[in-house]
Parts: sequence; structure tokens; C-alpha cells
Amino acid sequence: MGTFIRIIRTYRKTSLFFGLLLLGGIVNAISHFETPLINGILFCIHAAIVSFLIVFWIDSVRERLLPTRARMYIVLSGLVMLGYHLLRVFRYRACKNDLPMYRFTAYLYFIPRVLIPALLLSTALYLSFEDTKIGKRSVRITLLVSGMLSLFVLTNDLHLLVYRPVGDFSDFIIETGKYRWAGGFFAVFGVMLLMLVSSFWLFFRSTKKKTGAVVLSLVGSIALWLFVTLFQVFVLDRFHLPKMFNIPEIDIYSFILVFECCIRSRLIPYNEKYDAFFREMKTPVMITDPDFHVVHRSSSPIDVPEEVLLSVLESPVYLDEDTRLNCTKIRAGYTFWTEDEHDLHEERKRLDSANALLSEENDLIAVENKLREQKARLDAQNRVYARIAAAIFPKQKRIEELLLNTTPDDSAFAAELGKVCVLNAYSKRKTNLLLLSEESLPRSNRELFLALSETARFLKCCGVEAAAIGQEYSEIPLRDVHALYDTFETVIEAYFPVAKTMTFSLKPDGIRIAMETNGAPALPETDYAQALPETNSVPRLPETNSAPKLPETNSVPRLPETKLPVRCEESDGVLFFTIRRSGGGEAG
Repeated sequence: MGTFIRIIRTYRKTSLFFGLLLLGGIVNAISHFETPLINGILFCIHAAIVSFLIVFWIDSVRERLLPTRARMYIVLSGLVMLGYHLLRVFRYRACKNDLPMYRFTAYLYFIPRVLIPALLLSTALYLSFEDTKIGKRSVRITLLVSGMLSLFVLTNDLHLLVYRPVGDFSDFIIETGKYRWAGGFFAVFGVMLLMLVSSFWLFFRSTKKKTGAVVLSLVGSIALWLFVTLFQVFVLDRFHLPKMFNIPEIDIYSFILVFECCIRSRLIPYNEKYDAFFREMKTPVMITDPDFHVVHRSSSPIDVPEEVLLSVLESPVYLDEDTRLNCTKIRAGYTFWTEDEHDLHEERKRLDSANALLSEENDLIAVENKLREQKARLDAQNRVYARIAAAIFPKQKRIEELLLNTTPDDSAFAAELGKVCVLNAYSKRKTNLLLLSEESLPRSNRELFLALSETARFLKCCGVEAAAIGQEYSEIPLRDVHALYDTFETVIEAYFPVAKTMTFSLKPDGIRIAMETNGAPALPETDYAQALPETNSVPRLPETNSAPKLPETNSVPRLPETKLPVRCEESDGVLFFTIRRSGGGEAG
């Protein structure tokens, strides 16, 4: 007993509905007294109870469901149920003695019988397709078919395709034994059954909730409806037994049961107990209808003017420095909620501080990189200067010795000064070549020819008639240019004391020197030189790699190799020297 009372308290509205339902059935079962007044009073009580139950259910649907078209269809079906019940009251209390009207009210029964399944199917179509074109078109077709079927039944007196009289048409009445069903009757009920099956299939398809309990509840509702209807027709009506419910009431309660099964199994979404749920929520949330009337709000309310709510529809609005008001559109209106961004702003401040520190560090790194770049350029320049110093150091040393060992009063001063000029010319041109690189040196250049020309110009200071002739431009690589010029300078320094004339010509593979000397000199043997018979009048040719070496360090690169093959030939008292670059062929 205690469990039963606890269940009633938990489900008060449901318990009240079933209690009134049972009371109405009892009143209807005992309303067969011989006294018309008592029967009338019981009939009115029963009609009032049924009307109250329908209105009570419509109000609960309006309260539980969100204001969508699905709720509109269900509420409309409830109103049709109420009209179905009132039509029965009118038929049995106002038209009992008017045969045509009594028969026509039986035809009117088919309007709610067809329209209620059509509204159930419209609800399922809306949940499946919402406001899409196919959903709206399907609802229109469904309602149009239900209207045509109702009109088909209402015009039965013209074609007799639904009900046919057994005897004379003047005695035609929709009572047992006075009519028989025609093919149109079965067609109308077939369409009604098709609407019901389609509705259930769409419910399953749209919500994906194909659990056994849901299927069992829906199938059980339909089975109970059919069983009670058949039991009423073939048992209670045939044997004139007391009955708690009439056929229209069975149809009404069965459809209410079907709708409730769909709602309570959430095939049709509902918001039952959402008020309590929202009252317990600590997060500021508010749900409104399309006109911004509050439907649900949490325990932390959002109290803002309607103008602010309108502005939130376009973009979030900050109510204060740390509170952001958001909005999203839902099917039945809008949802508003706030977010506390205090922690986010604190993190953003810390991030800004970290970014400022990183910016300072990036500036320091940029300055450091700039200093490293400058140091790299200075190191590169120092390496170049070291190479230049290493290359011209021997010549500068000889120039210093020549200038220290002679004076202007000395008879050999002019000759020694000429040697200084030749050495200075080499130092200058060697420096220019060391300042070049393979990338900066053009493919076709005249650097080597200019060096030969400058040497020829300063040899005249030594009393030697010298000239550079032939082609000026060549495509000799820079490394070979260094080797050729160093070897050329070594040969010139060894022979200009005994030379009378010199002619230099630049070849694709090296340098050709023609020289007239005093006597019949011979070229002493070197590593790569082919020697002539040695004579006392020809000084020995020093090795071409005999320049003093500086200590090798990381900052002073190794000097390029200057030793190249030197070939010497004599013809009619003229010496011909051929200097070939590495990998070069015979010079012409």
C-alpha cells in the first residue's frame, strides 16, 4: 500500500488522469436507469469527465513540449479529439429522432477518425524533415488526402460507397442490422492504417531509438486499441452488456496513449521536468521563445534588457569585463548563456607579458645576429688580408732589402729602383687578384693580361724593352690565373738582369714569353722545368714554390700552389718560355 501511495505522489498528474478515466468509465457503465433524469445527470457527468481529460491532456502537452510545429499538430489533434467527443454527445442527445441528421453525424465521425492519424503522420514528418521543402510538401499532401477522404465519407448518400442500406433508403440509419460496409469503408480504414504505420516508421527513422521497449509500447498501444474496439463491437454491443467506454472514447484514449508513448519514449522530444533541472543548474542559462519570453532559466538568472538580447543574436556581447553573453538559435526559440572569461583574460595577460619578454629576447637575438654577421664579414676580410699579406710578404721583404742596401749616390741605384718597381707591380696586381673570387670574376676577363702589361711597363725601368701582345681576354679560372701569374713573376725576376727584350703573349692554356738575352744562357733544372745546357752567364732559376710560408691557422688560409710546368726552347738566340696551366695542352 505504501508503494502504491508513493507512486501516486510521484506521478500525480498521471494518477489523476487514470483516476478520472476510471471514474468516467464507471459512470458510463451505470448510466442505464429507467429514470430519464438520473440517466441525463450521469451522461452529463461522464461527458464532462471525458471533456476534462482531453483538455487536461492538451494543456499538459502544451506545457511539456517546446513550441514547435510538432506541438501544434499534437495540440490540434487533441482539439479534434474534443470535437469527436462533443459530436457524439450531439448525436445521441440532440439528433436521436432526426434520421437524416443522425445518419449524417455518423459520417462526421470519419473527420476526426481520418484527421487524427493524419496529424500524427504530420508530426512524424516534421520530426524527420523539419522545415525542408519535402517535409512541408508531404504534410500538405497528408492533410489534403485526409480532407478528401472525409469529403468522400460525407457524400456517402450520393454514391453509397462507404455504407449501404440493407432495406429501403428511407429507413437507412447507421445502426446494427440497418447497413453494411462497402468497399470505400475498407479503403478509408486502409489509408488510416497506412498513415499509422508510416508514422511509426518515421519516428524510428528520425530518432534512431529502435529499442525493444519503444517498439513494444507502440505495438502494444495499437494492439490494445484493436482488441478493445473488437471486443466492444463483437461482445459488449452484441450481447448488450454494460460498457465503460464508447467507440469514440476508445479511439480518443487510444490516440492519447499512442502520442504519450511517443513522447515518453522521446520519439517526440519533450521538456518534462526541465524546470526542476534548470532550477538546480549553477551555470547562467536561459531559454526563450522566438518573442524572448522566458521559458526556462537556471538558478543564476540572466537579467538583461530585450535590446541586449537582440544584439546578442548577431554577435556575443560582454556584460562586463569578464562576462560574455552568448546565444544560439534552437528549434523553438533561443538559448542564452554566459561565460566567465576571467581566467582566460588572466592567461592572456600572462601571455602578453611572455610575448613582451620574448620580443625583448628576439631584439637581443637580432642584435647578436647582426654583430655575428659583422664579425663574419670582418673575419672574411681578415682572411683575405691575411692571404694578401702572405702572398706579397716575400716581395715586400725584398723591396725593403733593396732600398736599405742602396743609396741615391750609388751607381746601381737606378737598376735597383727598377727592380723595386717590378716587385711593386707584382704586389699591386697580386693584391687585386686576391680580392677577387670565382663568383665575382667574369667568365671572360682580362685580369691576367693587365698584370702582364703592368709588368712589361715597369721592366722598362730596368732597361728591358718589354711588351704584352696578343689577345687580352681569356676564360682561365681564377686559381689558374694565380698560378700562371706567380710562375710568370718567378721567371721574370730570374731573367730580367740578363734580358734585353721581352714579349709576353696570353694563350688559352697559359703564357708564352719570348726573350733576348746576353750570351747563350741555359735554364737550370727545376722540378717541372726542361733545362738547357748550363752556362755561367745564365743565373739559376729558383723553384716557383719557394715563397716563405706563414704558419697555418684557422684565420689564415693556405696560399694557392704556384708551381707550374715551364718549358724553355732556344731558336736563333731567342729564348721561348711556355707556362701551361694545370691540365692545359701545348702552348702555340
